[in-house]
Formats: sequence, structure tokens, C-alpha cells
Amino acid sequence: MAVREQDKDEVWLVRKILSRPNYAVLKLLMQKSPRTTRELYTVLGKKFTRKTLIITLRDLSIELNVIQPTHIRTERGYGLGYNLNPKLKEIIKAIDKFEGVIEDITKTR
Repeated sequence: MAVREQDKDEVWLVRKILSRPNYAVLKLLMQKSPRTTRELYTVLGKKFTRKTLIITLRDLSIELNVIQPTHIRTERGYGLGYNLNPKLKEIIKAIDKFEGVIEDITKTR
């Protein structure tokens, strides 16, 4: 889904990165990086369609430079995989922290 120029505000890029499929890929890469595309499809294929994952990986790697494509050694030779951009690791940790703070605030009502 392309964002039109008039729909962009100050945090549109953060919203795009935090969409469900994008954030699922980022969380998976936080646990273990690099991962092959096959691993990503296997784990996330239960939650999202293959087409959604293909679009997500393309957006995160080409458009946003959030994940970086890399070659990974496999049993059959080399395969395509993805690394998380090192600058983004701290941001994802901060987002998890903020999520916990927000949950605490909303539970204290």
C-alpha cells in the first residue's frame, strides 16, 4: 500500500516500519540474525501470506534499508538471507520498552 504524499505526517515512516508484517520480520531478526528467506517464510507463513512476506521483505530491504540482504551458507551452498541494520536494533529495543511502559499506564486505570 503506497502512501500518498499528502497522507504523510511526521511519523509516517515509523508507522510503516511498525506495521504488523514489517514488525514481525524485525522481531524475528532481533532474535537471530541473519536468517534465510526460507526460515522467515517458515516461521511467519502461518501468520501472513507468502505474497505479503515478499512485499514486506522488498519494502524493508529496498525502500527503507532497514534490513540488509546477505548471502548465507546453507547445506546446499549459499542462499539469500537478511541481516537487521545495526542502527535499528536500539530502536526496536526502545519500542519494546515503550510498549511495556504504555501497558503499565493503561492497566493502572
